[in-house]
Amino acid sequence: MPALQQVETRGGVAYANHDGVSLLGDLYLPAGAGRSPALIAVHGGGWQAGARSAFQFWGPYLAARGYALFAISYRLAKKGEKMFPQAVNDVLAAVQFVRASAGQFKIDSERIGLFGASAGAHLSALAALGASSPIFKGAYPKDAHATVST
Repeated sequence: MPALQQVETRGGVAYANHDGVSLLGDLYLPAGAGRSPALIAVHGGGWQAGARSAFQFWGPYLAARGYALFAISYRLAKKGEKMFPQAVNDVLAAVQFVRASAGQFKIDSERIGLFGASAGAHLSALAALGASSPIFKGAYPKDAHATVST
């Protein structure tokens, strides 16, 4: 078994601003040299609840083993408000942010995956399988990383 690596944690990293809402994530990075594969973690909660802190133990665990983890917040549904496709767009923006920032965080931009729990797994699947669908593509063209491939 390889030796465990030191872990660098960066909390509250802004990855996008959608409709006036600052979207944040917690980044857990292996402190070693080289480019690490990365996972974007999407919390569960029925699209209505939950928090990125659900991955507070997964982040350090995976980073110590050489995998970066970016645990994100996304806009939650509220009674009477439509949140589709906005939550999926938030997940896609996180992918674009990680890919665009890969050099800064020593991440391999070609090895990025999605990891979700419950509703987060649903959002991850929608993002992974539907990223090029017209309903999601180009939703926030003014995002800093809007032109980065998902």
